[in-house]
Amino acid sequence: MWILTTRSPTGEPREYTLKPGKNTVGRKSDSDIVVADSSASRFHAEVHFEAEKNIVTLHDLNSTNGTFVNRVRLTQPTPLKPNDDIRIGECVINLVFNSPEPQPAFSGTRLFSRELLLESLDHHAVLMYEVARQLNMVMDIDTALREVSSLMKTAMGADKCEVILADRFDRLSELGFPTSIAKIAIEQRATVVIPDMAAESDQSASKSALLMKIRSALCVPVMSGEDIIALVYMYKTNLDARPFDQRDLQLAVAISHQAALTIQRMHLLQRINKEQGMRQLLQRFLSPPEAEYLMEEYQATGHLPTLTESWLTVLFADLMDSTGMAERMGVRRFGELLGRFYQDMTQIIFEHGGVLDKYMGDGVMAVFGMNQGQKDQEVRAVLAGLAMLERLEEINRAEDEQIQVGIGVNTGLAMAGYLGTEERVEFTVLGDAVNVAYRLESHARPNRVYIGPFTSEAVTGKLKLRPVGPVKVKGRTEPIQTYEVLRV
Repeated sequence: MWILTTRSPTGEPREYTLKPGKNTVGRKSDSDIVVADSSASRFHAEVHFEAEKNIVTLHDLNSTNGTFVNRVRLTQPTPLKPNDDIRIGECVINLVFNSPEPQPAFSGTRLFSRELLLESLDHHAVLMYEVARQLNMVMDIDTALREVSSLMKTAMGADKCEVILADRFDRLSELGFPTSIAKIAIEQRATVVIPDMAAESDQSASKSALLMKIRSALCVPVMSGEDIIALVYMYKTNLDARPFDQRDLQLAVAISHQAALTIQRMHLLQRINKEQGMRQLLQRFLSPPEAEYLMEEYQATGHLPTLTESWLTVLFADLMDSTGMAERMGVRRFGELLGRFYQDMTQIIFEHGGVLDKYMGDGVMAVFGMNQGQKDQEVRAVLAGLAMLERLEEINRAEDEQIQVGIGVNTGLAMAGYLGTEERVEFTVLGDAVNVAYRLESHARPNRVYIGPFTSEAVTGKLKLRPVGPVKVKGRTEPIQTYEVLRV
């Protein structure tokens, strides 16, 4: 007996048993096989069933939008095989062959003829091929599992079939499955097959199922090592339907192994994409080595360091008289100059192992010391400031308008870390050390680097300094002893 099952995005699946001879396919309600799709023609196609030869042939009737078999548009009558993918518009049609002979019960024993065995093997082989093709062809896991569920439902004659991921087990009842059967499969990590629910002695497993008028059920855990990552779950409600048997069990287990590999592959791909996205975000404000350092922690823990108190060195570099420069140069030219300033300063920060905190209108803020594997954070921060002044001299030699910048560097305790989501991450540093660095920059003479007391202690003997006297800082009662770093 040949059966055609039609599935449309907006309607329930419908089954049609082919009659010998011609079977009409179209949008008309009196068609032998009704296709509920606006892109289907009223007289779209015909399915010819030669009962004596057991041959099924599909004919397209010069339809407007065509008939497709296994993604290929028909140009001539084409013989069909079990589980061929037939598409008319958005409607999917599957062809299966059900033997009219009685099927073996799960608990019984029966001798199979060679022909029937080969037929069964062929049917299962075709289904396994289609499942493998769907699982490997689709990059989205939900789409792949949905296609596999549909194939299994049609091939095994189930009224409902789903491949359910582990993080959705709490939604089993919402999806229309008895949770009691799933609970047994999950707790025992074993396949549960119930040929006849009414005859089941374990009422804990069958009570909810009987209320849902389920006749036969099959539930297979999809394993990854010792972990259950999904369930293959299906049931039948039709009293006249063949109950699930040993062949169904073997097929479902085989498909579960394929599903496990696909789920693992998809999870790996998702993790790779997630890590790649995080790496790209980090590289926006970190040097490549610093980004990789943080990626190692992210891969190990699943998250970036949150706000923690650390001993850090903060650098502020700010353009002087930027408003006047914009008026004299014009907005466009000044914007180009500011873009180059940002680019060059950021490069210098990265070269010296710093983290770009933010751009602030016409200035930049950087932090040194986040990577505990790097030493001499104070020296690197001050050298970055001096390198900025050298780069500005190069820029000024090519520009009529001369850029002047003030740079402040200070060391102390600060709260620093990474805030946000996987889609948007920002580095933030807070505390008195930041406030002091900002005030030193505002007091700095043009094209000079001013540093605070803890920074000066760390660089004394390594760099040449000149005391410039105490500097009053807003929020502090005592002034800050300040030094200028001399360029050699």
